[in-house]
Amino acid sequence: MNRFYELTISKITQLTTSSVMITFEVPELLKKVFHFEAGEYLTLQQTIGGEKVRRAYSICSGVNEGELSVAVKRVLNGVFSTYATTQLKAGDVLEVMPPKGSFVFFYDIFGNRDIMLFSAGSGVTPMMSIAKTALSKTNIKVVFVYGNKSKEEALFFDEIEALRIQYPERFLVHYAFSQQPWGDHYTGRINDRIVNEIFAKYKDLNWGRYYACGPTELVKNLREILLLRGIDKDRIFTELFEASPAEIDYSTLQGNVAITLELNGQTHSFESARNQTLLSSALLRGYDAPYSCLNGVCSSCIGRVEEGEAKMAKNETLSEEEVSQGYILTCQAYAMTDTIKVRF
Repeated sequence: MNRFYELTISKITQLTTSSVMITFEVPELLKKVFHFEAGEYLTLQQTIGGEKVRRAYSICSGVNEGELSVAVKRVLNGVFSTYATTQLKAGDVLEVMPPKGSFVFFYDIFGNRDIMLFSAGSGVTPMMSIAKTALSKTNIKVVFVYGNKSKEEALFFDEIEALRIQYPERFLVHYAFSQQPWGDHYTGRINDRIVNEIFAKYKDLNWGRYYACGPTELVKNLREILLLRGIDKDRIFTELFEASPAEIDYSTLQGNVAITLELNGQTHSFESARNQTLLSSALLRGYDAPYSCLNGVCSSCIGRVEEGEAKMAKNETLSEEEVSQGYILTCQAYAMTDTIKVRF
């Protein structure tokens, strides 16, 4: 069910001049509800300016820490991020949905082979959860490649450096600073040269899985580089931290469609304009369909087409196999048939 719980903020930690870490108090009765795996995210909701605003943010806590925290970086014209980084304080209450996500490191399943983590900007947030979990719960090595403008702009810089000291043989960090070089680390953005050098440096490690998170262009390029190296696609996990433009414009579709939704154990049937996404059609009628980012990035709104056909304006989350099985991002999906049945 698409359910929110009210959680109190226990502390706000300033990470950089434009980013904060929000830590929540989780009551004992909700400990199981908010159990998370490294790499998952929370959906936060708050009424701002008289409107409910909903956003997804990755958990940055390790599963061993006994805390539930997310990091928020202020973005231009970002309603929620501006509110979170300038107004939120300890003692405030936010509506929070239980953890979700497929960008996950299962330490008890994947924890017998070394991992490589690539990130840039705020894409480092889930990597902190993955790295801290892997270091505390396994004996594997973690190669941590992090790109940013400068070390002052780098989220969690002090914590990353502390982990390097704590795990000198297992936490292998490489920064790439595009504007202000630092030490003997890379200058510029993460690219194929840097990736190839890192692979050469650690050619003897027992590689398991590879994770990439951050801006769309970086993540797509990293995925291509890894595939060209012959790495199986099932060992590559990616997550985007920004929305890319739609690849196909379906907003000019004409006519109506008869929609049947299976949602929260109930069935709803109605008619909608064909040029609306399936999620928009549901939300406009007041149905409590799951969603978070509305940009096809977070995967909260996944549904499955049971009858009829739908096509997505863009898809950077679902695998080819999932799409072939009828799964769709409902915030990007438009009905292609006169009738369609979708199960959330």
